[in-house]
Amino acid sequence: MSGSWGLDKSMADDIDALAAMSYEGGKDVIDVAVERIALLIEVRDTVIEHRRTTPQGSPTFGPTDPSVIGRRLVAALLDAGWRPPTDDEVKEASRRSKEATERFDEWRRTLSPEQWARVMNHYSSHGECPPDLQPPP
Repeated sequence: MSGSWGLDKSMADDIDALAAMSYEGGKDVIDVAVERIALLIEVRDTVIEHRRTTPQGSPTFGPTDPSVIGRRLVAALLDAGWRPPTDDEVKEASRRSKEATERFDEWRRTLSPEQWARVMNHYSSHGECPPDLQPPP
């Protein structure tokens, strides 16, 4: 059964106290996740800056490389009650992605080199394909 935040109540023991209090206070799960990630990034940036002037500074924070921070971000989300997709959801997303790639590749093969150049130039400038050369949905 879902709680008022869209979380499964059976996960309550998996959610840390700070997240649980935030949800009880009416905070949105997205807002809690964004706050956690933003705080971790802010702290990491502060530690990196501190270590520029004091190489041995902030030793308790640990490594600041992206893979370590990435793991900390995932841990923060899990602590807040987020869960990765199920294997079936991952397989379905992979299938949809493969189909979309196949449609795009098929469309791409129909374009002349000049059309493809137009697509690339327009996309580089506007973040989308030109109106007259749209890929399939």
